[in-house]
Amino acid sequence: MAGLRTLDVAVAEELWPPLDDPAPGVVRQAAAALLPSAGLVPGAWLAERLAPDRPRHVRITAYRLSVARGEPVPPPTGPGVRS
Repeated sequence: MAGLRTLDVAVAEELWPPLDDPAPGVVRQAAAALLPSAGLVPGAWLAERLAPDRPRHVRITAYRLSVARGEPVPPPTGPGVRS
């Protein structure tokens, strides 16, 4: 993931599935690659990942991408998220 980002060859749609990865490092790299083109990620798709039953790293990443899209979203909640 980091290698693709470094080479700038990642296609936005191909980076959506890694946002659901159980490994926080994979999600972090996918988010870093998607941030410049966050507007290409569907808002409804990100909203699903903000659900409290999603892993913390997925919720935080969905929140950051939603903010980058310019969407007013409440901060993530659920287990492992500090208020």
